[in-house]
Amino acid sequence: MALARLYIRVLLQLGPEMRLALLLVLANLLLAVAQFVEPWLFGQIINVLTAAQGTGGKPKVDQLVPLIGAWLVFGLFTIGAGVLIAMHADRLSHRQRLQMMANYFEHVLTLPLSYHTSTHSGRTLKVMLDGANGMFWLWLGFLRDHCSAIVALLVLLPLTLLINWRLGLLLVVLVVFFAVMMAIVVNRTARMQDSVEGYHSELAEHTSDAIGNIPVIQSFTRVQAELQHLRTVIDRLLSAQLPVLAWWALVSVATRASSTITVTAIFLLGTYLHLNDLATIGDIVTFVGYSTLLIGKLEAAVGFINQLFMQGPKLKEFFDVIDTVPQVQDRSNAADAGRLTGEVVFDGVSFSYDGKRPAILDLSLVAKPGQTIALVGSTGSGKSTTLGLLHRAFDPQSGGIRIDGRDIREFTLQSLRRNIAVVFQEPMLFARTIRENLEVGRSGATNEEMMAALERAQALEFIERQSNGLDTIVGERGRSLSGGERQRLSIARALLKDPPILILDEATSALDAGTEQKLQLALEEVMKGRTTFVIAHRLATIRNADHIIMLDQGKIIEQGTFDELVTLNGRFASLAKAQFMAGAQGEPTPAT
Repeated sequence: MALARLYIRVLLQLGPEMRLALLLVLANLLLAVAQFVEPWLFGQIINVLTAAQGTGGKPKVDQLVPLIGAWLVFGLFTIGAGVLIAMHADRLSHRQRLQMMANYFEHVLTLPLSYHTSTHSGRTLKVMLDGANGMFWLWLGFLRDHCSAIVALLVLLPLTLLINWRLGLLLVVLVVFFAVMMAIVVNRTARMQDSVEGYHSELAEHTSDAIGNIPVIQSFTRVQAELQHLRTVIDRLLSAQLPVLAWWALVSVATRASSTITVTAIFLLGTYLHLNDLATIGDIVTFVGYSTLLIGKLEAAVGFINQLFMQGPKLKEFFDVIDTVPQVQDRSNAADAGRLTGEVVFDGVSFSYDGKRPAILDLSLVAKPGQTIALVGSTGSGKSTTLGLLHRAFDPQSGGIRIDGRDIREFTLQSLRRNIAVVFQEPMLFARTIRENLEVGRSGATNEEMMAALERAQALEFIERQSNGLDTIVGERGRSLSGGERQRLSIARALLKDPPILILDEATSALDAGTEQKLQLALEEVMKGRTTFVIAHRLATIRNADHIIMLDQGKIIEQGTFDELVTLNGRFASLAKAQFMAGAQGEPTPAT
C-alpha cells in the first residue's frame, strides 16, 4: 500500500501537464483495446477458413474482407498509436523531470540553516538527482507501457471469459499465480532495498566529503584511508543489494518461463476442448494470441513493479525533503518593507533550538539608525543566534523584533533580507567569477560600482593582480584566493548591496594585522549612517562601537560603551585586560 500511495503521488506530479497526460492515458486505453481485438479478429478469420474447409468449399470473400480489413486497421492503429504515445510520453517526462529538479532546488534553498547543518550537501544533491530520475522513468514507463498493461490485466483479461470461459479461466489463474509470486517477492525484499538506499546515500556523502577536503587528505596522506573506507561502504552495499537482485532474478526467470507454460497449457486445453466440441480452432488461435499478449503485459507489469520497488526509497527521500516545511515563512498579509531606516528593537526576545535549553533569554536592546552595536561573549553565548533572529533565519518563541517600529514578521522575507547584509565569519563564495560573486550583492551593478566597493573593502590591489580581473574564476568556495582575499571580497559584496543594516560576524578574523587595520578604517567609514551589528572576539575591532553588549548563556550580563564596561571592572574588563594589557611584570594595567 505504501508503494501504491507513493506511485499515485508520483503520477500527480504531472499536474501542470495533466491534460496531455490524460490524453496519453486515453490513447493507452484505445491501444489496449486494439491489441485485445487483434487476436479475436484473427481467430474469427481462422474460424471462417476452417468452417469452409470443413464443408469442402471455399471461404466467402464477403465474410473474409471485413474481418481482414478490420484486423489490418487495428494492427496499423497499434503501430501508429504506439509511436505517438512513446514520442509524447518521452517529451513530457523529460520536461517534468527538469521541472521537479527546479522545484526541489527552490524548496531546498528556502529551508532553514538548521536543516542544512544537519544534512550533508552530497546527500541533498543525490536525493534531487535520484528522485527526479526515478520519477522520470516511472512517468515514461506508465505512459508508454504500464497504463496499457494495467488495463489489459485488470479489465480486458476478465473479458476473455466471455469468449470462452474455460480458456479464459485458465489465463486468469495463471496470471493471478504470477501476480501472487511477485507480491511475495516485493514483501520479502522491501526492507532490504531500504537499507541498500541508505548505503547509497552514505556513499554519496563520503565521496562528496572527501572531494571537498582534498587539501586535507593529501596533506595528511589520507588517500588510502579514505579509499579503504569507501570500499567498506561498497562491500556493505553489495551485501545488502545481492539478495535483492537474486529474488528479482528469480521473478524474471519465472516470468519468462510463464510464456512457454501458458502457451502450452492453452494449446493442450484448447485441443481437448475442441475434440469435445467446446472450442473452435479460432478460439485456440485467439487464446494463444491472448496468452502471448498478456504474458508480455505481465512482463511489463513485473518490470514496472521492480522499477517502482527499486525507486521507492529514493522517491520517499525526495518527497521527505519536499515535505519539510521551512520554519520561517511569509505571513499571508506580509508586506514589502521598502527601504528601511534601520532602527532595531529587540523586546524581551527568547529563543531555543530544542525547546529545552534557551539560546536567547528575555533579550532586549535598542539600536538607533546609524549606530554600531557590538556583541561579545564566549562561544555559545548567543551572539550569532541573536543576529540570526534579526534576519529571520528563525523566529523567536516569545518577544518580538521591530525595525522602524514594525514587527519584522510583518515584512516579506525577501524585502526584509534585502535591507540587511551579512558578512559571515567564513567567507562563502561561489565557484564563479569575481564579477558574479559581487553581483550576488547587487545584480546589474556596473564595473565602476564594483571597483568602488572593492576599493572600500581593501580588495582592489589583489583584484588588479588577477589575470582576468573581475572575470577571474575563484574556484570552489573561492579556493584560488587566500583567506584574507576571500573575506575582503565577501565584504565588498555586502557593501555593494548598500543595506541600511549591516551584520559583521567576525568579518576581519581571517585578515592579517596590516590588512585588518586598513579594513577597519574602511568599515568605520562605510558604517556611517548605517545600523551595524558586530560580533567580535578581538575587542580592538569594537573600540569605537556606540554600544557593547556582553552575552552569557543567552542573557545580557553587561552593556555600555567600551570605556564604561572597562570602568565597571566586570567580565568585559577581565576579557579586555587579558587581550591588551599585560604589564612588565605580568600585572594588568588600566585600559587606555
